Amino acid sequence: MQDVETTYDELVRGSLKAASMEHGLQTTAIYWEGQLNAYKGVFGQATYGQKWTWKLVDDQIRGAWGLDAGDVSKSPHVFYGDRGYFRKYYGDKDVYEILPAKKRFNFSFFPTGTADPVKGKPAGEISRADVFGAVMKSAFSVDLDYKLSQMH
Repeated sequence: MQDVETTYDELVRGSLKAASMEHGLQTTAIYWEGQLNAYKGVFGQATYGQKWTWKLVDDQIRGAWGLDAGDVSKSPHVFYGDRGYFRKYYGDKDVYEILPAKKRFNFSFFPTGTADPVKGKPAGEISRADVFGAVMKSAFSVDLDYKLSQMH
């Protein structure tokens, strides 16, 4: 009968399931060349895929000493040219997208100025009630002129 350890070593020689954890699990050269070191960051703490930068420490020190008063990335308002913009934040003040506050053009596919907003009917359309109202208005103005001419 064969030794179990010898058989296992022969079977797992090219297997990823039996990868050695002796120096940490190394995956590909691209992973390491991109400086995505998953095993240890600076000062020994795990960074889990991030490249180390002093920006976090720098931001913390500036915030503690009050030197970040001029940091514009904390304000969502952006003024550039004759338009206003807003920062759309994604979790952190350093991760944002700048979007316009208002559309550049207000365009309507519907024709404007062709309907009476009070009456709600197209301009130029005359109904019987409109004709009757015009006749009554004309008769009233004729009567008013006659009465005013009689007063002298």
